[in-house]
Amino acid sequence: MKQVIFDSSFLMAIVEQPTTWRDDIVEGLGRFEPVILECVRGELQKLASGQGKRARTARVALDIAGGFRGVGCGKASVDDEIISASASAGAALATVDSDLARSARGAHLKVVTLRNGRVAIG
Repeated sequence: MKQVIFDSSFLMAIVEQPTTWRDDIVEGLGRFEPVILECVRGELQKLASGQGKRARTARVALDIAGGFRGVGCGKASVDDEIISASASAGAALATVDSDLARSARGAHLKVVTLRNGRVAIG
């Protein structure tokens, strides 16, 4: 079963504009195991501890990620950890961060992103 490692940007985006993201990923990749790195969870927790719409969005994103398999992080930047974990596991990477997506494609990783409210895999 293919793993998909989720970035905070993707999780926040699917909260802000609900989609059939899970079904779309299954359609594009087959059955998959959703994974969140603990440093990504930490980013969301930090955002969720604040006030306002962004904090509420982060709290819902954390709820969504609650059922994901957690994986530890090293000492590199969050983006570098995501790229490294995806490459090591042969996993796809779910993000709407254009810089992270570009880096992932440069590392020959599959990228799951959103375009026009639908999941795009490339």
